[in-house]
Amino acid sequence: MSRNPAKAEIKFLQYSSNTRTRLSRKRGQEYDAASIGNITGNASEPSDIVSTANAAQIAMESIIETLRTIRDNQVQCTAITRRLEGYKSAIRNYMGSLGNSHLEEPGITEPFRGPLARYIKFLDDFHRMLVNLQHKRPRYALILRIRKVKVDTEELRKFSQDIEPLHKQFMDTLDLCIASLTRTLEHSHAPTKNASVNDPQEDAAAILQLPTIGFVASSVHNTCLKGTREAVLQTIWKWAEDDAEGKPIFWLCDIAGSGKSTVSMSVMESWRKKGTLGAHFFFSMTSNEGSTTDRFCSTIARKLVDYIPELAPRVAEAVKQNPSVLRSPLGEQFQTLVARPLRHLTQPVIIVIDGVDECKSGAQRRKLLEALAATARECSNLKIFITSRPDPVVQGALEPYSVKARLEDRLPNFDNRTNDDDIALYVHRSLNGVLTESQRQRIVNKANGLFIWASTACRMLTNKSDLARPESAYQRMISMERNGVIDDLYSLILEHVEPGVYADMYKMLSLLLVAFEPLTVHDVDDILRHAA
Repeated sequence: MSRNPAKAEIKFLQYSSNTRTRLSRKRGQEYDAASIGNITGNASEPSDIVSTANAAQIAMESIIETLRTIRDNQVQCTAITRRLEGYKSAIRNYMGSLGNSHLEEPGITEPFRGPLARYIKFLDDFHRMLVNLQHKRPRYALILRIRKVKVDTEELRKFSQDIEPLHKQFMDTLDLCIASLTRTLEHSHAPTKNASVNDPQEDAAAILQLPTIGFVASSVHNTCLKGTREAVLQTIWKWAEDDAEGKPIFWLCDIAGSGKSTVSMSVMESWRKKGTLGAHFFFSMTSNEGSTTDRFCSTIARKLVDYIPELAPRVAEAVKQNPSVLRSPLGEQFQTLVARPLRHLTQPVIIVIDGVDECKSGAQRRKLLEALAATARECSNLKIFITSRPDPVVQGALEPYSVKARLEDRLPNFDNRTNDDDIALYVHRSLNGVLTESQRQRIVNKANGLFIWASTACRMLTNKSDLARPESAYQRMISMERNGVIDDLYSLILEHVEPGVYADMYKMLSLLLVAFEPLTVHDVDDILRHAA
């Protein structure tokens, strides 16, 4: 699909300009719930992509304007506002990328209506909840000016938790819808002899049956700071462009906090721009779905369709011919949904898999890596980039296939001079205006080449919610006897916890200590809420 701005962008900008005046009201002014319902109400039965995308943005803007009237929970409200601004920007950029003039009035067919409508309804329902709180305020004008909306923390927490997977599903559905519409147009203009080609709408319906994880890597990880990690990035890019046989997998292995996920984001973005990125999966202990392989194969298959639309008929056919494939062993799932469709391509494809060690089950990790290694050896056009901490399961699975990256291909060791230079660049940029140059350099030296120490220290020194002033926290850091010991820094953070939340902190730490297996953030939250 073309990525050049076209009529869809113009139409969107015109529509957005007309609505911006209605939405730019004074802070604290009440929105009429009925009028907002009229704006987004038509999206309950989405008919075209432009109006659906606009409805989502209008609903987000309505929420943002209302959040600005809230007095309590400022940290949560600010975080939600920033997230919604990011989502609005993503939708706006996506609409601006639609360059096919045939799609200026794209219709939305049945398989896609449900996910798109659910997202807008979710936004609309949350906005109505906020508006209802405003309607409960006192009638007297003086009190109205003094008293602002109070919102339950639980409502904000739940919204933050639920919106990420729904937004991801919304964007994925838009991708599939556009790809399906494009294929439908091509199908309708194809010669009669191609009439037997699969129906794009049926293919889309089949692909939508594949579940994906809600975890969005970009909401947690960033790309490398410009000018850092250049040595390891060059090594990875050289591997990606090397057609020599025997090294289809690059295993980036290093300790926690060394910046592996940041490197993954950087190489992934580079390969996406070059058109060689096929799919990606970021394991994460903070996500129930992202800490197992239950949805790994289906997510990879959906990503393949997103990045390589011509694979849609192959993936759809695999689903239609194997309706119970998701109940099959992982190796069989990967062969059916990923490996076989890829064999129809000749172009190079790279799959990025980050944080394999954060998959909870050692047995799942072993089966996953065996499936990946076997597929990489069979598909000459496929390469796989994997990151993990040092892990005997990963080591044992990769060694027999002789695809482990050489020691010099790994991320520089934490005592490497290159790492010190990268940390210095990061610290000086992050703490410019917070500490003096000499103080920033002492933080660099104190990190002792450990990036997680430096990044944690920077977050602590720039955390506006921390009662301790940066100067006080800085002095405590510098007075530590040992350099680069992350446990000492964590102890300092715990010492800065407000006494009022000691009880909650003790409960959380106790829960983590007695857990038989790692818990996600949502696990801990649910257990503590039920215990209360």
